[in-house]
Amino acid sequence: MTPDVRLWELFREVAARGADAWPALMTALEPELVGMARFQPIGRLRDLEDTPREITTRVFARLHARELAAVHKLCAMDPPPELRAWLRVIVRRSAIDYMREHPDYERETTTRPSSWISLATLTSAAPAADVDSLAAKRREVLANLREMVERTRAAAGDDEALGALALEWRIARIHVRRLAARGDQLVAVFVGLLEGRAQGEIAETLGVTRREVELGVRYIEALLRARFGTE
Repeated sequence: MTPDVRLWELFREVAARGADAWPALMTALEPELVGMARFQPIGRLRDLEDTPREITTRVFARLHARELAAVHKLCAMDPPPELRAWLRVIVRRSAIDYMREHPDYERETTTRPSSWISLATLTSAAPAADVDSLAAKRREVLANLREMVERTRAAAGDDEALGALALEWRIARIHVRRLAARGDQLVAVFVGLLEGRAQGEIAETLGVTRREVELGVRYIEALLRARFGTE
């Protein structure tokens, strides 16, 4: 049986059986998607180790969205398209989304303000017209962050479970892996920032280097943009 025939069978199984057949399709399709993702024209982001899997995560999110609407549409096409050509279109669109959402690409401008939830809007130094609203936002984000850390810790070492969390939260897989690897430290850095402490003070309290805290701030900002952004 050729690879295309097997993939078609799996797509049709998903169209017929839904979620029960989805894991088998993901397992068979992932190597194909990762291979396609490695050659996407997205500049220097293509050189990042996690880029192919980040793009692949977005492809799976597209296929799974709206109760597998893309899969049903594919299987209803008559005549059926050339499968790999169809997949390459999905991969390319997902790669463009990844590039646009990456911190190295997306920047705040005078015409496009930053998300309503960001470190700038949550830290104690930021002005707030409604103090109660700001405090509520801080509690909401901190509670969500702690819950995410607990769930990624429970899934640590299980790549499929971590990928499922990335799909559920609609964030890049790299954010999930960072939470699994250093979630407690990121929470501690976030709490320190909310308390208005300087990065050097936070580093000293945690017993880590200033550079580790600086990286933590960058990771938190990227996670907030991905998880709570409203742009």
